[in-house]
Amino acid sequence: MPDQIQKGLPGEFLLLFTVSIWVLFFLIRLGNPQNILNRWCFISGMIFSLGVFKEYLYFTLFPWLIRAFPSVFTEEGALTVYSALTGFFYYFSMPPALVFGLYFDHFDRRHPRLFPWLKAALFLPGILFGLFFPYGQTRYFQLNSRPYYLALTYYNVIYGILLSVLLIRSLYRGRREASFRQKRMVAVLVLVPLWYWLVSALIVHSLGLTRYFKAWQGNFLIIAVLLIYFIRYAFRGGIMGTSFRRETFDWDKEGSLISRNAHYTQHFFKNQLSKIEWCARNLESSSGAEENRQYARIITHSAERLKHYMERMKYYSQDILLKKTPCRLSDILEATTASVSRQYPGVTLALKCSGEIILSCDREYMEEVFSNLVNNAVESMDAAGTLTIEAFPVSRQGKLVIAVKDSGRGIPSGALSKIFEPYYSTKGSEEHMGLGLYFCRKVLKKHGGDITVRSTPGTGSTFFLTLPWKKNLSGKEAEQ
Repeated sequence: MPDQIQKGLPGEFLLLFTVSIWVLFFLIRLGNPQNILNRWCFISGMIFSLGVFKEYLYFTLFPWLIRAFPSVFTEEGALTVYSALTGFFYYFSMPPALVFGLYFDHFDRRHPRLFPWLKAALFLPGILFGLFFPYGQTRYFQLNSRPYYLALTYYNVIYGILLSVLLIRSLYRGRREASFRQKRMVAVLVLVPLWYWLVSALIVHSLGLTRYFKAWQGNFLIIAVLLIYFIRYAFRGGIMGTSFRRETFDWDKEGSLISRNAHYTQHFFKNQLSKIEWCARNLESSSGAEENRQYARIITHSAERLKHYMERMKYYSQDILLKKTPCRLSDILEATTASVSRQYPGVTLALKCSGEIILSCDREYMEEVFSNLVNNAVESMDAAGTLTIEAFPVSRQGKLVIAVKDSGRGIPSGALSKIFEPYYSTKGSEEHMGLGLYFCRKVLKKHGGDITVRSTPGTGSTFFLTLPWKKNLSGKEAEQ
């Protein structure tokens, strides 16, 4: 084989390199098989592994097979397999990576109609490359056609730039979200080896820097470091759904933080059970009927709180299955604010919402979202202030923005990035589970929307709910 004069890593290291890539991406896949991001990351990683695996086959395994079985394996056949794997690697490594980037940036939620077409279109250049430059002859074109290799380089580098923009833009947009740290780790995991390959393999070859043709094999060290990095964070708290504490969570959806949840639940139950235990001991030594009734009331109250806690925790933490129907937004808002003025005379309520706005949503879940936000606002204002709920249709983007604004004490700046995490509360009381805003975000995400907050301590907070919205949805449809 004439190509064997090129020097690089020994075959054993190339095989170890390949296995390292497989281990890394199988861990990602197994971390949460249902997560679409994990799936596309796995697909992309396995195609990338062909870049190393084909080198091991062609320079190490195939020469041995040709010597051992000359009647079955030939140099021509080995070159054809090597060319086919090279072509598939070059043509289809980047499209799945870019699909991963689109999901990472939630492009599918912002443009649900365009997304399937764009996802399919990303594979079109690779298909065209395969038609014009047959897979079995890829090695020939690679060595003898500079325009071919330049076109291949531009194609992959442009995809790499687009992927980087998607990941960085998503990180910037979600810099205050609970999942930011997870996303930052994933971006490092993806972009570092990707750009090393683009520069050390494609760009170096395009520039004819013969001396550095095998520099791409330095990615072996990067993959080894990233594998250690992945395993380290899998032990420390989890990454991409993988945790070696046997936790599974949706890392891009602010999933459940098991250790913190268990600690909170244990604390709540411990306090309530200690009250019941204290009353039981006093009942044993009590001699008065009135005293017994007091202890019984405490026990009943604690039992009711435990029951209420379990019901709310189950409702807020379970998977959300939507039953969408066309609903008037004004009806939802009026239903959730009907008792505010009577119950809290010091609260001035202002609803600014057209009766023509119709949403396709699950009414029960949306009413619970607004109930949470209204109750939080009333508490923040100490039952005295102005609560404004206003809807802003954004027809061009097909969205509806609903602002829930209060004149309360506001949210401390250090808490803004955490308030949507499960079991996080700024209220410092057992009465508050810290699941309300987490639940609100889950519901909005399920509807294809989102919720954000803007707050200044001392002047109040505004929560912005964004939902998909069709202007042509009529009131008659809502009544059906």
